[in-house]
Amino acid sequence: MTEPVKTNTFFSIFWSILSKWSSKLIGMVSTIVLARLLTPADFGIIAMATIVVALLESMTQAGLNLYILRYKSHDERVFNAAWTVGIIQAFVVALPLVLLAPLIADFYSQPVLIEVIYCLALVRVIQGLNNFGIFIAQKEMNFKVDFVLTLWTRLSYLTATIGFAWYLESFWALVFGQLLSAFVGCALSYYLHPYRPKLSLYNWRDMLKYSKATVPLSIGRYINNQADVAIVGRVASAQFLGIYHVAVNLAGLFTKELLMPVIRGLIPNLSVLRDEKNFKDILLTTFAAAVYVFFPVGLGLSLVAPEFITVLLGEKWLEAIPLLKWFSLYAMLAGMMMFFSEQFLVMMEREVLSNRLMWARNAILVTTIFLTISYLDVNQLPKMLFLSSLVSLPMILFSISRSLELSLIKILVSWLPALAGGAAMYGVLHWVAFPENWLTIAVLVLKVALGGASYASVVLLLFVLRGKPQDTLESAILNKILAKIN
Repeated sequence: MTEPVKTNTFFSIFWSILSKWSSKLIGMVSTIVLARLLTPADFGIIAMATIVVALLESMTQAGLNLYILRYKSHDERVFNAAWTVGIIQAFVVALPLVLLAPLIADFYSQPVLIEVIYCLALVRVIQGLNNFGIFIAQKEMNFKVDFVLTLWTRLSYLTATIGFAWYLESFWALVFGQLLSAFVGCALSYYLHPYRPKLSLYNWRDMLKYSKATVPLSIGRYINNQADVAIVGRVASAQFLGIYHVAVNLAGLFTKELLMPVIRGLIPNLSVLRDEKNFKDILLTTFAAAVYVFFPVGLGLSLVAPEFITVLLGEKWLEAIPLLKWFSLYAMLAGMMMFFSEQFLVMMEREVLSNRLMWARNAILVTTIFLTISYLDVNQLPKMLFLSSLVSLPMILFSISRSLELSLIKILVSWLPALAGGAAMYGVLHWVAFPENWLTIAVLVLKVALGGASYASVVLLLFVLRGKPQDTLESAILNKILAKIN
């Protein structure tokens, strides 16, 4: 008789969520404070430099953290080689940055970008020296180490950037904050994990073979996430790029970034469970869970965008309101597609399909961007990106269902309660009027409460009306709660 497969799903997801959301909460606090100390143009300058750094990162991203998760044994020779490749990757990114800095500054007509890019190149080198033991801990489903590292690294960034921003009143606060947090993160990675890496190129051919499949995916992910920002940086002012970039980040924070820690917690467990007989049912429930979270959060953020921007960022960021309304919806769908078609497919050893889907999405995305820039106003870009994602989603779902042998009908039916709950949320927040003399923060809090309550009520009501079926996400959550109580 075989022993049941053992996983630690709950604590893996718990610590992963705690790690990611502590980071994002600190980042949000940092953005709120810095938005009042700095100008949109300051954020625009940093966005220009970040675009180039992310491009070079994508062209060299080997994805070795997922590689060691797929690797069956615990072999320090493999860990040493992965750490060595990470250092090589850091210098492959940093050296071109230094050489291309003057050309990048000329491209954006911002001479100050030269010094900024030099500093960001140094940041990348420091990050490349981080202890690979952090990823080993993730392989062992110990996300507590990652949480502690993330927490203190982000806190160092928060205190440094706010302090420098108050003193310098310049975008240099953002640069110096990244430098300090990189040093802190590197030192802490060695303090928190006993693993001590050594230079090695063991098994490098297998890593190279793996990277040939993951690098195109990484480049495709860059285009998918940064193509619009890169083009806006070229055709618009630093002021507008700063507003655009902050709106993008805020939308992603409450949509795509919301489920990234869940993915990080699930991947090691799903890697163990994929040979189980009920694995398809687990995938269906997992996909449904993504929609149950993504849909109400993305829609809700769009509906409260005016109050959200006014309360959090202040009057000088009001231009971001129409951008955030559409970006939250776009990030909602983009997050779903990322969730379905990237990490899961790589974990299931379907990198080729993942690459094809990514580049098909990018073809639709880039076409949309150029048509919008050519024939419409740049302010219409978020809306058009959302419409392009509506075209991509059916393609993703059809391909995933065929590859993983899942019923497309079952996938869509499992989403219906979430869609009905979202419709109820829209109706409540769209038709309920609030007195004009109310404080904006009071309206924001009340809208969030009403939207959340209407969504949850409809989902629960439909669950009861269907006779409380046992093969649903609602039932799984309810059984988990009852088990804890008993």
